[in-house]
Amino acid sequence: MVREVVRKLLTTLRRKGVVEEVGEHTPGSYVVTLAPVRSLLEAPRRARTRAAEEPRVDPAQLDGLAPETRGVLRQLAERALDSLGAPRGEAYVRDEMVRQYALLAGAVSGIRRGATDRESRLRALIAAALEAYDAER
Repeated sequence: MVREVVRKLLTTLRRKGVVEEVGEHTPGSYVVTLAPVRSLLEAPRRARTRAAEEPRVDPAQLDGLAPETRGVLRQLAERALDSLGAPRGEAYVRDEMVRQYALLAGAVSGIRRGATDRESRLRALIAAALEAYDAER
């Protein structure tokens, strides 16, 4: 029973882009390769789960971030647009910043200590995503 639940969970995580590869090592044990952060950011949303999973972000929330955080978020947005061959106009960059922030903000929402802890965690996630883009060059 537990084995079947774990198998289904791994299948779901693979479909969502969290897991890149799963192999059964021995009966009941799995070898799992996690997907790079970039694949999480670029994974297409499934139509039936889009409304439930896609976080809503007010673009004004970006103005409340520290300048350093906004700076690295801008770099990430520009890198993402470049990788897609999209224009780098200010409106495109701002929209991509909001999209990237919405994707990453959920990962840090559970941190309750303080805003600086959340922002440092957010910057760490952004840095990991930037590294993933750099690794593919």
